[in-house]
This record gives sequence, C-alpha cells and structure tokens, in this order.
Amino acid sequence: MTMDEQDILRQLDKIDDIPTLPTIVLELNNHLSNPETSVASVRETIEKDQAIALKVLKLINTPFYGFSSKISNVKHALVLMGFVAVRNVILSVSVINALPKNLLLQDFEMDAFWRHSLAVAVTSKNMAQKSKLELPDNCFVGGLLHDVGKVILVQYFQDLFLNVWQCMQDQHLSFYEAEKQALPICHARIGAYLAERWALPKGLAQAIRSHQEFHPDLPNANFIMIIYLANILVNSYDENQDCEIDLAAVHPVAVKFLMELLDDVGDWYFSLKDEIESAYALFLDSDL
Repeated sequence: MTMDEQDILRQLDKIDDIPTLPTIVLELNNHLSNPETSVASVRETIEKDQAIALKVLKLINTPFYGFSSKISNVKHALVLMGFVAVRNVILSVSVINALPKNLLLQDFEMDAFWRHSLAVAVTSKNMAQKSKLELPDNCFVGGLLHDVGKVILVQYFQDLFLNVWQCMQDQHLSFYEAEKQALPICHARIGAYLAERWALPKGLAQAIRSHQEFHPDLPNANFIMIIYLANILVNSYDENQDCEIDLAAVHPVAVKFLMELLDDVGDWYFSLKDEIESAYALFLDSDL
C-alpha cells in the first residue's frame, strides 16, 4: 500500500517512544507567553530541575557565551541574559539529550548530524546579530533544530530513509532532492510535526518546516530566511571549501538580503570557524 503524508503523520502519532522534552521546557514556554511573568517565577521553575540548572550555569560560564565575570546562580543568568536566552539554552541542551546518541544508518550518524546542526545554529545566530532582524538566540535554536526530522526518519522509518539514500546514490542528488522524489513527506515536515508535539513556539515549527524552501510571504519570514540561508552556507562550505553558492537555486529575496548583508560570504563564513568548533566542543560534551 502506498503511504501519503497523512499516513506517516498518523503513524508518528501512534509511536509511544518518540523523544520527549522535560516538562521544564513546556513550563518555560508558558512563562514566556505570559507578560506578567516575573524573574522569581521563572527562576523557581528552573531550580525545580537542579540537573538542568547546573547544566545551564556550566554552559553560560564558558567562553562561548562571552561573559567576563562568573554567573553564579539562575537569577543572575536571567537578569543578565533575559528569559528567552536562558530558555533557549535549556531547550538546546534538552533536545540534544532527548535524541538518541548512537543512531547509525548508511552514512547517517549522530555526531555528523549534530556537527551540521551546530554549524547552522552558529551561522544563523551570527547572521541575526549582523542583520539585527531577529533575536540571535532564537536563530541559534532554529538552526540547531532545523534537521531534527531526519533523526525521526532514521529512527522510526528506516525503509523510507533507505529509499532516499538509494535515490541519492543512484541519481547523485542532495538529500532533499532525493526526498522529493522518493517520499510522500519531507524531513522538514516531520521536524515541524515533532516541534508541534513538543509544544514549541509556532514560529520555530514554521522555520523547521520551511528551511528548505523559503517563501517571503510566510509569517516570521526573516527568521525563516536566516535559517534557510545558514543551512545553504553550511552545505555549500561542506561541498566546496571556497563556499561558492549556487545563487540561481536560492530565492531572489534571500539572495538580495545576503548580498546586502555580507561583502564576501566566504570570508565571513570562514571567520565563524572558531565559534563553530567551540560549539561542537561545548554542546557535544558527554557531561552535558
């Protein structure tokens, strides 16, 4: 029987062991949607999960976050960084911990998956900083989660993943191009479904869903465009050390944004190398 997109989503609904996030993430999202939320209530929520609180403090006291003095407690972190930034640190750590550690199928393996995702996260964050269009911390999380649907494909729909992989080999296509030919659903749609199941913000789910095909008329278009372009930059660098981008394959609105933002895309991307390496070391630390 041929499956369509809805068949696959219905199957996903029936899977009991889909990765879940700790309840603290949902509670923090609820706090952030409430304009009356206080620092004290957010601090109390975080401190109920001492393991998460300790990980947050460990992370934000590393050079990656760049604070000159030690942040000694959750309240200090919230005042200095803001609610959204601290929530995003917790969300990043929670997702990395929730997904399988040693998933392997053909040439898909988790270390390479996270390395790509972290490179897109750092690139997205820096593009947001430079353009001042979106919050850099939000863009970091969008970049980190953009490909999460691939993990679900590999973990629960191995036959479908192998169809894509075979199509890639036979026709020398990218994963996304092969996916469009071989599957009734793409990893971006599956990733957006997972984000919705995790009750993550709608804008984040939309960015995951649209990171392969940008449409400027979508809500949160600037946020989506940054994740979309960061993914293209990282993939271009991985394929070609000169970071030459096939601009004909990029949406014209995104091309215009990129050309106005950066004088030399390759030089700018290479300047992020140390920060990307720091993200690998920090977020892939087995102690987190």
